[in-house]
Amino acid sequence: MSPFLSIVTRTYKRPRGLARCKLCLEGQADQDFEHLVIEDTLGLGVAQSHQLIRDSQSTGDYVMILDDDDFAATPYMVSDLKAAARAYDPDVIVFRAVNAQLGIMPSRFVWQQYPLLGHIGGNNVAVKRQVWNACIPAIMTDGAGGEPVYEGDFYYIDAVWHYTTRLHWLDKVLVIMPHIRRGGTEEQ
Repeated sequence: MSPFLSIVTRTYKRPRGLARCKLCLEGQADQDFEHLVIEDTLGLGVAQSHQLIRDSQSTGDYVMILDDDDFAATPYMVSDLKAAARAYDPDVIVFRAVNAQLGIMPSRFVWQQYPLLGHIGGNNVAVKRQVWNACIPAIMTDGAGGEPVYEGDFYYIDAVWHYTTRLHWLDKVLVIMPHIRRGGTEEQ
């Protein structure tokens, strides 16, 4: 039987952040998830690591991205996502995250609206695996099939919005994003 949730974490030379990310997942009240750590051993940066995310072999009913320097805001992140999935059977669960530099994302100004670049990221959604498989190739490019870009998360979210309208908006903060490193190491 497959797990409810696949949590995909990309990492590059951030052992303290990754340890904290893993620790918060070990503390989840509901352990019905798999944690896939995608290591960027070459230091290709976040734009290039999108290929590693695309190629990850998730088996969960739903999939979400949780970067190595981010962590669950509550020990009930998995429980809250599972409850929303069971109650509404959405293709996409959109939830809030606290970004240290930008505040709550998505903000109240864009909540329950089409996503805007910089207001929502890959860490704000859990999607059914079928949606993940169909939309994750968009994470690789600038939305027009060009070169990999830092903003690949947004193009992935944009593809999700065009793929399905079966969304559930879970008005809870489930993820904390204390840094915007843009692929840098902990020392940068």
